[in-house]
Amino acid sequence: MHRRLFVATVGAGGVGAVAGCLDALGDVTTHTASPAAVPDSVATEAGYEYRGTAETVETESIASQTVEVTNYVSEYARTVDLPLDRLADGIEAGVFGLVTTPRLSVAGEAFNPVADASRTELVDLVQNQYDDLVVADEPTNRRTLETLEQSITVDSFEGEASLLGDYDVDIFVDVTRLDHDGDHLVLVGIYPDFQGVDRGAERERIDVLLQGVEHGDDVDVAVDLESRDALL
Repeated sequence: MHRRLFVATVGAGGVGAVAGCLDALGDVTTHTASPAAVPDSVATEAGYEYRGTAETVETESIASQTVEVTNYVSEYARTVDLPLDRLADGIEAGVFGLVTTPRLSVAGEAFNPVADASRTELVDLVQNQYDDLVVADEPTNRRTLETLEQSITVDSFEGEASLLGDYDVDIFVDVTRLDHDGDHLVLVGIYPDFQGVDRGAERERIDVLLQGVEHGDDVDVAVDLESRDALL
């Protein structure tokens, strides 16, 4: 399963939306999100490792003006021991991603497509940005947590992923969306549902990450320029 979240898709949609309402937005043609991450102590508690933060800058020229939208995605991974011969040393089968994209609105009307996207639509975007990943159309579980001083609803979808191109493994995809300090945040967790793996414990690890999210310009992240270029 190739890990590549859908920040590029989100960014492109945001640029198109801004371009469509350029007159209403006036001279404000640069829109930048703040990054989100979890503290190292929280990631360690959950058994995940920080894999870096990618930045995407999407631009479009409209009426001699350049509209620019900057998004961020931070990614974490967890090595899970699966009872498969070729995976005796474990494999990164747990993934946690945090996408931030700026809120764009005029007179209360939202222009970033993330604002009105359903959880199912967000999962579709995740599925489109991964290799060998199939996710169900409807969630099988829903739970409520607290993060960034607000209550969030997390939807859990069943799915299937191919590991190393040989093994099809059942997985769960957890998705939630919230607004915070001028940005839309999309938080995604993927973890295995495999015999011998405690899926309840893996879900609790995702909950620890969700509850520990930090967001803002002062969040310490390491922007991976190589990853950013790969997503553009």
